[in-house]
Amino acid sequence: MNRKEDDVTYFNPFSFPTMQVSMIRFDVSIATNRRVNGIHRMLIFVFMFCSLAILSCAKERTSGLNEGLSFYRQNQLEEARPIFERAVEQDKNNPDAYAWLAETYRRLDLKDKALIMANKAIELDSCHSFAHTVLGFAYNPMYGSWAKADKDSAWRFLLKAVTCDSTDGNAWIGIWPEAIRREDRNLEKKALYSFIETEFFTPSALNYNRWMLRHVPDNAILLTNGDMDTYPAVALQEVENYRTDVAVVNYSLLNTAWYARFVRDKYGIQLPVTDSELDALRVYQGDDGKLITVANQIMQGWLKDRQNGDLSHPITISVTVGDLSFAANTQDHLKRAGAFWLWLPEPAESSEDTSMMRISLGSINPDDFAGSLVSAQDRSSVRIMSTNRIVTNVTALALAYSKALLESKRASEAYEMLTWAKQFENKTDLGPVFSEQIERLREAAQQEIQ
Repeated sequence: MNRKEDDVTYFNPFSFPTMQVSMIRFDVSIATNRRVNGIHRMLIFVFMFCSLAILSCAKERTSGLNEGLSFYRQNQLEEARPIFERAVEQDKNNPDAYAWLAETYRRLDLKDKALIMANKAIELDSCHSFAHTVLGFAYNPMYGSWAKADKDSAWRFLLKAVTCDSTDGNAWIGIWPEAIRREDRNLEKKALYSFIETEFFTPSALNYNRWMLRHVPDNAILLTNGDMDTYPAVALQEVENYRTDVAVVNYSLLNTAWYARFVRDKYGIQLPVTDSELDALRVYQGDDGKLITVANQIMQGWLKDRQNGDLSHPITISVTVGDLSFAANTQDHLKRAGAFWLWLPEPAESSEDTSMMRISLGSINPDDFAGSLVSAQDRSSVRIMSTNRIVTNVTALALAYSKALLESKRASEAYEMLTWAKQFENKTDLGPVFSEQIERLREAAQQEIQ
């Protein structure tokens, strides 16, 4: 007989039956409570320890991904790459981490690696719109040479991306030109509406494009440079019926025959070459060693037709277009008229139309440009880094106009315009860029006034 059993049977059951039972129950209760409380405390400790460990690991994983994103959003892809690689190692079940690494690889032209990472994201989440978008752009032959490039695969992945998430503007960016190439008017239109409905283009971005289009001559050709002076403009034309008479022509896309035909058919603008000649156009090297692109050749043809009176459409060039090499021999025909250059058949006496500059600047409400020009959902490292700088075109125009006013001895007007430019810069999301130039000119204007 063990010791515990002896303790239990110590009392005479006949003399103190109630006390014996109650004391036995009391002893058992104390022993049980001690064990239970101990177990509870241990479980609570283990739970708290594990929770803290999980939270710490989750925080570490999130911190790693965020650190990579901070470099990525500055378009520092080589710096972002190893951080995303570590983030994937730390959290092998996070499809977002794989997708960000895949997009970084794609932009670094490491498309085979991008393919692997994007597919891993899709293995974890079959309807991961971001990963499908990465594959859509990677496979698209328009965005670089890759042995596995295939336009049908690109189209399939982009359609899957918007099927999984119809609000993903990044995917619609890829769908719009491809829908044009495939002559799918319904999807082309749907993409343009999606840009507005999903707020992929911010109010400030749309306002910039309204300003760019506002004073373009009737039925003009407007040459644009990139995404943010093209996509919002054509979206406004489609959704708001805004300045539909203007032919918005993207200079990069003009290098493709299908897009040149689209411009011809949509806006009723005759190309300077026949269909067969268009298909035969190739890049060649000029006498000065510079490459003459297909877009360059088409633009030169339009300029020649305009000069000869064979083209009725005025030719304008957005100030966002940095390369004016197609007009290398005729730059004295360009006149700055606000948010665009106007090309004149005859050489211009002045390179600036101060009357149009004044009208253009006077049509601006600074509050319309107060917010960011790039959407928080935009995943393009290039657009994230560069889009907000578009707003500097407004201030640059104000500076050019102010200089013209000073040269015309209109110092008071110049001072007023420069004060406006300073206030405008301070309202933009980008902040002051030309503050030193503005102050120098303000001082010069003030001295003239005195």
